[in-house]
Amino acid sequence: MSHPLWSLEPRFLGALTLRFGALLVFSTALMAFVDVPLQGEAAPWGIISFELAGTPNRALAILLEWQSKSALGHAKLSLIIDFVYLLIYGLFFSMLAVWVGKRLDEETWSTRAAWGATVAAGFDVLENGVLLFEVARVSSPAPYAQLALAFAGAKFALLGVSVLYSLVGGAKVLLQRYRRPL
Repeated sequence: MSHPLWSLEPRFLGALTLRFGALLVFSTALMAFVDVPLQGEAAPWGIISFELAGTPNRALAILLEWQSKSALGHAKLSLIIDFVYLLIYGLFFSMLAVWVGKRLDEETWSTRAAWGATVAAGFDVLENGVLLFEVARVSSPAPYAQLALAFAGAKFALLGVSVLYSLVGGAKVLLQRYRRPL
């Protein structure tokens, strides 16, 4: 099954990918800024520590630290902003995979990588829903940490495949473009 982005003209796809790349850089900086108040002893990586907590007790420790720092609002804000962020990175990495595939005249792995990024964003939606539920209730112990970890793990694995394809394929595109005969 082909990815819907394959129907875009290569020139338009390239320009759109560059624009979404710039938007991704900006939104990543914004996410990092919002995340600063969430970083602490229990959550050294802020919201990512919460995504990967994995156990109810670890998730509760993070929530209680944020509550003591009056940072639960920042956690909610980070998760809400992430709904926009996941659209940006999902589209960017899907477009990048399709663009690389078009440049290499290779559709199979490009389509897989593009769908990987798309489905990764879907897992991120599920993960955010679970985490927003946890932040809203701050109970003892937080019961859905394992579910959030499973969604986060699937998201990172699929996104990793898409990024790896784009890096390796992008390098191949550059080598083909700048290869000089001996």
